[in-house]
Amino acid sequence: MAGEPLLACRGIAKAFGGVQALRGVDFDVHAGRVHALVGENGAGKSTLTKIIAGLYPADAGTMHLAGEPLAVTDTAAALGRGIVTVHQDVNLILTQTVAENVFLANEPTTGPFGIIRGRELRRRTAELLDRYAIACTPDTLVAELPNDQRKMVQILKAISREARLLLLDEPTSSLTETEVRMVLRLIRELAGQGVGIVFISHYLTEVFEVADAITVLRDGALALAGERADLTLPDVVAAMIGRELDHQHERGAGRVIGAPLLEVAGLSVRGGPRDVAFTLHAGEILGVTGLTGSGLDALGKAIVASPDTRREAGTLRLEGRPLQVATPRDALDAGIVLLTNDRLREGLLPESPIWENVTLPVLGRFAGTGGILDLEAMLAAGRDAIKKLTIRAPGPTTLARALSGGNQQKVLFAKWLATEPRVFIMDEPTIGIDVGSKAEIRAIVRETAAAGVGVLLITAEIDELTSLCDRVLVMFRGRIVADLTGDAIERGAILHASVSGARAAA
Repeated sequence: MAGEPLLACRGIAKAFGGVQALRGVDFDVHAGRVHALVGENGAGKSTLTKIIAGLYPADAGTMHLAGEPLAVTDTAAALGRGIVTVHQDVNLILTQTVAENVFLANEPTTGPFGIIRGRELRRRTAELLDRYAIACTPDTLVAELPNDQRKMVQILKAISREARLLLLDEPTSSLTETEVRMVLRLIRELAGQGVGIVFISHYLTEVFEVADAITVLRDGALALAGERADLTLPDVVAAMIGRELDHQHERGAGRVIGAPLLEVAGLSVRGGPRDVAFTLHAGEILGVTGLTGSGLDALGKAIVASPDTRREAGTLRLEGRPLQVATPRDALDAGIVLLTNDRLREGLLPESPIWENVTLPVLGRFAGTGGILDLEAMLAAGRDAIKKLTIRAPGPTTLARALSGGNQQKVLFAKWLATEPRVFIMDEPTIGIDVGSKAEIRAIVRETAAAGVGVLLITAEIDELTSLCDRVLVMFRGRIVADLTGDAIERGAILHASVSGARAAA
C-alpha cells in the first residue's frame, strides 16, 4: 500500500532460551486500517506484539512509529506513544469497579493533588457502556461479571486511552455471536477514526470480514503477507499450518449413541439457569449454547457443584440412579468432569510441569507403600499423554505456562481423560486456540464420545455446534427454549432461538 506506514517493523528477531520465536520479521500497519496478524499458537504473533508494546526487547531489528524511531522499554512508554494493547487473557482488577478498571491510571482528576473526579469517572464509563450495549453499571465489581463481559470491559479500557495504534490479541474469544458482531463493528469504527489496528485472531472468518491486510507467521518467520482482497481462506490456512486440514467429519460418523447416562431435572442456579432439564446419552455429543445472560456460563459448574456457583434446586440421575453431588469431589468420584473455559486460572497449574498437571486428579494410582508417589510412573504418564494427544513439548517436565494455548488445552484434556470419565462436560474447549489445534481438539472430542463417554459441549461457537453435535439445546434468559436435532442443527436456527427465545417455525 502506498504512503508511509504508522508502524514500520524491519527484521524483528527474538529468542527465548535458545528457542527462536521471531526470525527477521517485517511488519507494517497503516493508520485507519486493520492489519490481521495470524498463525498457529507459537508462530510468534504474541511475541511480535509484545515487542511493539514494550513488554519484550527485540534481539535485532528496528521499529518506527509515524516515521520516528520506536524503542519502548515498558508498557508505560508504549502508552505514552499511543500504543494500547488488549491482551487475550483478561487482566482486570477483580476487586475494583468497572469504572475504576476502565480508567485505571487514566482517571479524570482535578486540582494540584490530582484528586479523582468520581462522578466524571462514572459518567464517562456509563457513556461507553451505553454506546456499546454492555449490560452492567459503572459501579459493578468486575468480580461479579461473567468472563465474556470482563473481556468487553477490557476492550472499553483500551478505547478510553484514545490509541494511535491498537493491538488486539484475540478480542472476540469467549464472546457470543452478538458480541462478536459488536466488537467487529467497533474495530471498523475505530479504524475509520484513523486508528491503526493490529488484529490477532484464530477466527479466520472474522479476519476476512474486518481486515484490510493480512500477515501470516509460521515458526517465527513471515509465511504470507498481502491485501485481504487478494487472498483466500485456503491461502491463509495453507500458509499457517503448511499442510491441508483433514476433511470435515460427518456429524455422528463412527459413533453409537447408547442408553441415557446423565439426567438433569429442575436445575436452577442463583443468577443463572432456571428449571433446566435434559438427558445426555452414552456416546452422545450434546451441545448447549446461548447469548450472554442466558445462563450458559454457570451450567457446567452447577452440575459439578463448583463452589463459585450456588445451586438452588435440581436433581441428577446417573444411569437411572439418583446422584447427590455436593462438591466437585463427589462429581469426580461419580465419573463427571468439567473442562473449564479458563484454563490458566481454573484448569491448569501453569508453574507445574505437564506430568504433574496430568496426574493431579488421579494421584491415588501412583501411591505406593506409605503413600509415597511413584515419580517414574507419573513421568511415564506425562510422556504417554504427550504421545496420545500430540502435545508439542520437549518432554513431560515442560512447564504448562511454556506451552502454546492449543497445547495447554491438550494437557487439560489429558488431565481429565486420565480419570476415565463417564460424563465429560466441556466448556468452550477450543477457546483461544489456532485453526490447526482446533481441528485436533475436535478430533479428541469425537474420539471421546466414540469411546462411549457422554459429552456435554457448552459453547457459543456455532461452527463447533454444527460440526460436532448430535443434538443442540439453546438457552435464553436461563431456560432451554429449543432442542435441535438432525438437519435443524444449522446456524440460522441456532441464532434465531438464541436471540428470540423461540424456535423458528418450520
